[in-house]
Amino acid sequence: MRRLELARRGRLRGRAAPFACAALCTVLCSCAVGPDFHAPSLVPPEGFRAASGAPAAAASPGTPARHAVDVAQWWHALGDAELDALVERALRDNPDLDIALQRLQQARTIELAVTGTALPRIEASAGGARGSGSDLTRGRLPSALGSADRAVPGGAPISQIAGVDAFWELDLFGHLRRQIEAARYDAQAAAAARDAVQIAVIADVVRAYVDLRGQQMQLAVAQQNAQTERRLLEVVETRFERGITNELDATLARRQLATVLAQLPVLRSQVDAQRYALAALLGLFPRDLDAELGVPGPVPLVPDAVAPGLPLELLRRRPDIRAAEWELASATARVGVATADLFPRLGLNAGIGTEGLGQGLHPAQHQSIWSAGYVAYFPLLDFGVLDALAEVADLRAREGLAQYRRTVLHAVQEVDAAIGAFEGQQEGLANLQEAVVASGRAVTLSTERYERGLTDFLNVVDAQRRAYELEGQYVAAQTTQAEQFVALYRALGGGWEQYAGPPRLRTPQPALVAMFRRLLEPSAGLP
Repeated sequence: MRRLELARRGRLRGRAAPFACAALCTVLCSCAVGPDFHAPSLVPPEGFRAASGAPAAAASPGTPARHAVDVAQWWHALGDAELDALVERALRDNPDLDIALQRLQQARTIELAVTGTALPRIEASAGGARGSGSDLTRGRLPSALGSADRAVPGGAPISQIAGVDAFWELDLFGHLRRQIEAARYDAQAAAAARDAVQIAVIADVVRAYVDLRGQQMQLAVAQQNAQTERRLLEVVETRFERGITNELDATLARRQLATVLAQLPVLRSQVDAQRYALAALLGLFPRDLDAELGVPGPVPLVPDAVAPGLPLELLRRRPDIRAAEWELASATARVGVATADLFPRLGLNAGIGTEGLGQGLHPAQHQSIWSAGYVAYFPLLDFGVLDALAEVADLRAREGLAQYRRTVLHAVQEVDAAIGAFEGQQEGLANLQEAVVASGRAVTLSTERYERGLTDFLNVVDAQRRAYELEGQYVAAQTTQAEQFVALYRALGGGWEQYAGPPRLRTPQPALVAMFRRLLEPSAGLP
């Protein structure tokens, strides 16, 4: 890029007014090059499974009633006060949420900084030296002060200069405006990313809690079975000592008890692992929740069926789609930034100060100086570098559009899969419940027949083994059903709406004020 700098020296006289008017007209008539962002249309595909849960759809006879769960606070539908309290604590203390908030505040602050670059900049500077040159301050000061008349009465060397200079770039083709747009869209994308983190934190807390209760119930089932096996072993050993049964039955009873007891340590470790995971999500150390969650509890019951909502509302609610949209907007604005680099850039500069001979506050000779002019930048011969960079920016915007479409496709697939998995698990759980009831009845009948001598002990062992397996499967199915409920509402993108907005940003201060503030508060913002 070739730089053409023209600085007018001397008095402005009558030419100041036409120059100012011309500059004002140029600013008012300037335009921003590059494409303007238009949000892509969101059209839900035909057969979107979530559409079956729209409020306008009439439920067919015999189907479960659909409950209108508040998507913004969907975890309340589980009806567990302990879970509600854990979610609130996680929203307050989770480290990932704090990280996302700091990134959002960074993006918002960068937007303020970029906005400030479009405003005039004023700086103060001074320089001094000793020697035999005619201008000993050259190269030490801004060009606005160096453009003044370089002479002191008598031809003595200039050894001291001080003053104030100002510069303002006229945004002729939207280079700065597009940068401000990009920064604003980046801040909005960071806000959507923070919403996505909140959804993930809520879903992770609910799932970890569900898994914890499921593991506790599995442990309780195993402990109950161990007690039953102990009592049965006592009965069989008594019958064996009295000669009523044989040694094989006693051996089988011991094997069955040992098999159940072998599961207990594994289940206890799994319960501890889930409790530790919950503590980490709440920003706590592993043992901090032992007392609070040490007492076993049931797996929360989920609604029989849910109404997800209207398809278009689902797609607009998800933060990942909104983040992809703002990232596409930012990439589009940066196409304008790169395109504007192909066009001329114009700035105004001015300076006022004093120069003279000698050091200190009262030099031997001194005089006032001033300067006013403009600076023009125009790329004449760059061998296609700037055009290539503009093409790169355009390709990145096209990549952002492709990523946006991919995000929408993934969202539709995730919602459809979550609804199908939830409904399928609901149906399977109902059938498994019937099997558990029948298995319990089989254990009772086989035990009674064995005690009367009408069957051998193998039938009792088999019935008890199947009952234990089915009870464990039923608890696992309950846990999976609750996990599918969590996955469904995580896919629907609910949970961020009730979250408080980011804290208000501190208004940036001029460098002179900020220097003293940070000097007096070196640890501002840190604990």
